[in-house]
Amino acid sequence: MKKALFLLVACTLLCACASENMSSSDPIENLVSYLDSKDYSLTHKRIRYEGGAILKTETEYYGIGATPEALKSKEYQNLPKERLQEQQENMEIQDSCLRAFRWGCSLARQCYHKENRMLDKDTVLYALALDGMDGERIELKGADSYQDYSVGFKAARAATLKVNGNKQYSQWQMQYIIREEKGREDPFNMRPLNDFIKNLMENVDSVKVYETSYEITYEDLGGNPSLVGEVAPDEEHTYSGKTTGHLYVVPEKSAKDVEEGLRFCVKNDYLGLNPNQKFFITMDEEGLVIGNKEPHSFSINETVKHQSLYAERSVDGHFYILILDETTGAYCLPRCWKHIIRIKDHKEYLIPGGHKPNKDGWID
Repeated sequence: MKKALFLLVACTLLCACASENMSSSDPIENLVSYLDSKDYSLTHKRIRYEGGAILKTETEYYGIGATPEALKSKEYQNLPKERLQEQQENMEIQDSCLRAFRWGCSLARQCYHKENRMLDKDTVLYALALDGMDGERIELKGADSYQDYSVGFKAARAATLKVNGNKQYSQWQMQYIIREEKGREDPFNMRPLNDFIKNLMENVDSVKVYETSYEITYEDLGGNPSLVGEVAPDEEHTYSGKTTGHLYVVPEKSAKDVEEGLRFCVKNDYLGLNPNQKFFITMDEEGLVIGNKEPHSFSINETVKHQSLYAERSVDGHFYILILDETTGAYCLPRCWKHIIRIKDHKEYLIPGGHKPNKDGWID
């Protein structure tokens, strides 16, 4: 049964890729298909979804590479042939993005284009409104702060390209946003996902489950860099609080199957069946995050029940799933939550056999 499930995942992905690779007269859609065809080492990809009355899908691609001038230097000419070709392809990808946006600018409903050149630093910014939404006005957002790359359009379909660099390197980021009306907004319900994970874990050998508890105070914010990754204050801004949850550690032999099953469940059960629920999802090559919108601050007198999940691979080959349960006071998620199950008295406590974070708070 499990094997059939993952074959279905593979077939679904193949069908999606086939449809995406079909060429169209839309330069931005063609660019998206082109970027999807590239290897992850060249083009990094992240997808964010926000459900509700309007389902928003934001696909982000980004990369960095040496400039043509730098590639002519001895430093790069002495690189192995494969490395040099990779650097050259990085620039070809960036050039393809710029060409697509120049063409798209002439076809879009509205186009914002700004270039800024100061000394040896260049920035290029495009924002396109491609399609409107019934009853909505296409609006440009953040036009006065383009230096901070916050400009974009409120539209049914929009795209933004940001390129900056100097004589040595150039980095780019492309966002493609689609907004679809769903009519109503329902509350997020994570129970089916929790049940799926529970049932899945019962059929996987050697899964470890740990109760997690993260207790922080204000002193922890600027201390050990591995302690605090995400934080939200309590209502009195004392930054004192406790967040609990439970962590599943899936062994390397089952990690891939569990990850594929979880991704399939999230994408089909929540995007396919409940696009109008109020949720957010983030997916990239390493893992995924799904949950309800969290408050900007928490109460020291009230316990907040969470509906959120973090899932990610680690360098040790294991797959980790953290489900948050509740927070009283300030909220905290350790930077390296995959290996830290407890924070108490300004100290971190690792899972048995866990890897200690480096001086920057990350696992090497």
